[in-house]
This record gives sequence, C-alpha cells and structure tokens, in this order.
Amino acid sequence: MNRNHKKYKLRFSKLKKQYKNAVKRQLAREFFLLSESDINHDCLFAKPLAETDRLFEVQDEREYTTFHSIDDEIYMQNGYASAATALLNLIKISNDRFVRESYLNPVMFCFRQYLELSMKDSILRFRFMRKKANKDESKVQGHDLQNLWDGLVKYITKDKAVISIGNLIKEFNDVDKSGTLFRYNEFLTKNICDEERKMPLIDVDKMLLRILQMYSFFEGVNELARNGQDEMAANYGE
Repeated sequence: MNRNHKKYKLRFSKLKKQYKNAVKRQLAREFFLLSESDINHDCLFAKPLAETDRLFEVQDEREYTTFHSIDDEIYMQNGYASAATALLNLIKISNDRFVRESYLNPVMFCFRQYLELSMKDSILRFRFMRKKANKDESKVQGHDLQNLWDGLVKYITKDKAVISIGNLIKEFNDVDKSGTLFRYNEFLTKNICDEERKMPLIDVDKMLLRILQMYSFFEGVNELARNGQDEMAANYGE
C-alpha cells in the first residue's frame, strides 16, 4: 500500500511538473505575440468612430458603487506593480527596438505609482485613517516618494532590509522628484517643467529583480498596517 502510494505521489508530481512547464511555454508564446504587437499597425484595422460611441459602459450608481468598492485598493496597487513586471517581461523576450525603448517609461511610471499608493495606504492605516498629519508626521498629499518614506518608516522597525529599501527610495526620488520623468517626454519636460530630462541607465534584468524585491517588502508592510488597523478597530468595538 505504501509502495503504491509513493508511486502515485511520484507520478502525480511528474504530471504537475509537466503541467507547469506547459503553462510556462504557453505564457511564453502569448508574451511573444504581445511583444510583436504594434499599435501603429493595429489601428489601421480599427473601424471608424461613430457619434454614439462611448468610452465606458452605461451603469446605474448602485452597480458602480458595488462593483468598484470590493478590494479596490488592493486591485489598484497590485495592478500597477503587475503591469510593470508584465511589460518588463515583454521587453526581455522582444528583439524589437520599439518595444524596448517605448515600454520602459510605462514600466517605471507604473512601479512608481505602486510605490506611492502602497506607502500612502500603509501610512493612513497605521494612523487609523487620520488624513491630517500631526506636526511630526509626513503629509500623504503630493508625489514625493522620499517624503512618504520618511513618514512610513516611523511605524516600522529599522533593520538592514529597511535601510536597503530606504536607499532605493532615495535613489528613485533623486532622479524623479517631480514625478514627471517617466510621464513627460523631453519636449514636455522642457516646456512645462523648464528643466532638462535626464534618464537614468536601466538594466532590465536588474530592474525586474529590484521591483520584485521592493514589492515583497511593501506588501509585507501593508499587510502589517492592515492587521494593525483591524486590531485597533476590534479594540474600539469592545
């Protein structure tokens, strides 16, 4: 019986591994097809707009509120981070210079947006949803990553991981203080911000690793903040 059970487990693990490999191959094919997509080519086949065409579907207020309130903050934060890693993976498998050059800005914009949302969300939950900051607390308004980090780090234990993340936040904020580096091209930067656009050198493989490392850290902090908020709410309810 034990021998048969072991054989079954071994066979099952092999099937599971084969299934995972098949899924990976399928995802690789799909990513490759996505990397070959060209909006300049695709738009040639889009039908002309009609006067009655809309961007969004018609829905009543109750349906809108119900649909968009369920874990909205989790989906939004995760969506920006996932979009950044998905685009980086497209860059990695593509030989198209257009893909490599044009997708990097959306990657960095999406990841910056994730960092901003995650830190703001955690800070507010650590404060038990106090929007107004005390004198010794950072404001959550604005897009300054360093300011948000300085506000967040007060609520977590400072160790080697926190110091390392703090170094990366400072590096990111130093190259993009205004939050426009990965949103504005050189023409817009010069004419709107009155400054020169200076792009940092980006290694795709290293950037993907850094995004995953930082995502893991900030998700852990956010989970800590949510648990603390739930605990405080439970204590108030007693």
